[in-house]
Amino acid sequence: MIKFLKLYEKIGIFILIIAASILLSLASPHFLQLRTILNIIAQGTYAAIVGFGMTLALTMKAFDLSVDAVMALTSVFVAILIPITGIPLAIVFSLLIASSVGMVNGLIVTKLGVNPLITTLAMMTIIRGVALLVVGGRQVIIADPQRIFRVIGTGRIFGVPNQIYIMLFLFIVFFLVLYHTPFGRHISAVGSNENAAKISGLRVDFIKIAVFMLVSFTAGVVGIVRTSQSLIGIPTMAPDFVLVVLTVAILGGTSLAGGKGNLWGTLFAGIFIAMIYFGLNLLGVQIFYQLFAVGLVLIFALFIDGIRNRYLAMAKAKGIRM
Repeated sequence: MIKFLKLYEKIGIFILIIAASILLSLASPHFLQLRTILNIIAQGTYAAIVGFGMTLALTMKAFDLSVDAVMALTSVFVAILIPITGIPLAIVFSLLIASSVGMVNGLIVTKLGVNPLITTLAMMTIIRGVALLVVGGRQVIIADPQRIFRVIGTGRIFGVPNQIYIMLFLFIVFFLVLYHTPFGRHISAVGSNENAAKISGLRVDFIKIAVFMLVSFTAGVVGIVRTSQSLIGIPTMAPDFVLVVLTVAILGGTSLAGGKGNLWGTLFAGIFIAMIYFGLNLLGVQIFYQLFAVGLVLIFALFIDGIRNRYLAMAKAKGIRM
């Protein structure tokens, strides 16, 4: 059983993708077309990108429920700032604002000792309120006659949507950070045993704050990409998107128990969730049933994670090498 669970952790998401691919190819003759596959991957980039940040948080044995509110806040500010500062500075300032939300989350968790669940849940409500307050509850239309901003989310290079390049770039960055830097090893150490990490001299508070900032940064990136597609700053953007992000991170093999993240799994889980949405849209299933389906996938992922943690704990107690 332990060998099976360890194997599932490594290749489980690939098995799910293969199974979904077979079903979708039978359901639609257009599924195997390159353009369709690229569009599905492009749709999966949003959850995957924010999932990279969430994977770091779960590895640290924490999580962030405020990511969808940060996306909305970023959308509003980039729309407001573009006419004032120009597109490049508007993007930079908006990402700084997004990252500052993560910094506040981290400071509350580390300095005030508030549980990450309560902290990020409260911040989600506060940030949603701020986003609505800044624009008076209205959407902000972005004037982009030269289509410079719009190309971020709608352009293609060699036929591949730009958001796929953004996802791959961020994946490489996060992969190097988590697996090939001391900071990444410190994140895993904090998630494995925070007290031991403190005793060994690690700057646990700094690590936590930095991780929360990275989560918010990824949410900001997706907020900008989605805003560039609609050319509208939307203060109510992406309600319940955090459910999808958590599903992607956990389904990809990153455990709630902390200590070990699986970025490869997160990347492909984002694509798998996009395949689910594609299949349900193909069948004409309404949006609330689609959310229901994603919720079921999250329960499945949590069920597998619980079994895996239980068996691995039993194996460790019996002295079995893993």
